[in-house]
Amino acid sequence: MSKRSPGGTEVKRSAANQKVEKERELELQEKLAEQRLVLKGEHEEALRVLRAAHEQEKEALIQSSQEAKAALQETIDGLTSQLQAFQAKMKRAEESILSRNYKKHIQDYGSPSPFWVQELESLHFVIEMKNERIHELDKRLIHMETVKEKNLMLEEKITTLQQENEDLHIRGRNQVVMSRQLSEDLLLTREALEKESQLRRQLQQEKEELLYRVLGADASPTFPLASVTPPKVSFLAT
Repeated sequence: MSKRSPGGTEVKRSAANQKVEKERELELQEKLAEQRLVLKGEHEEALRVLRAAHEQEKEALIQSSQEAKAALQETIDGLTSQLQAFQAKMKRAEESILSRNYKKHIQDYGSPSPFWVQELESLHFVIEMKNERIHELDKRLIHMETVKEKNLMLEEKITTLQQENEDLHIRGRNQVVMSRQLSEDLLLTREALEKESQLRRQLQQEKEELLYRVLGADASPTFPLASVTPPKVSFLAT
């Protein structure tokens, strides 16, 4: 009876080791699953925030571009209309009856009267004011051209942003594929761990059975010690 006691202790110890190993394996699997969920959640949140920011910036740029384009076109149309009207007035002034009468008066009398001098001064004043208006319109047109160029740059930026958004969608799809692959790899790793654990338990059980047989044969008076073959002793040592 005293010789069987170590075997029972060994079996209990082996069972305890198996329990500890199984708990470790379960803990490792839980940690892997938690890490995968955390990484997946962080990735999805970052992707959502980035997509929302891109969409918001794109919408703001598109709206700003449309408003600027409409305002620019309206201003250009107004300036063009004003310039055309002024040019028409100048042409009419040059061909006016006043100009023809003035030339006839010079031919008839040789020098302008005070009335014509005053009329010429008034006409000169009007022309000077119109010239200043033309310069102002030219400046505004140049400014509008600058705004138009900026608008074109803004449109190019929108196009670039749309391309980046498309690239972001592609990256998102690739990340989903990677996440699925990670889940599959995790599943394969879990299956491999389970198979390894099962194999280790099987080997441990065989080892315990062999140990029990050896100890039982050593304690039984009906079986001599010489019946234990060397290969079994060698396997026990491994």
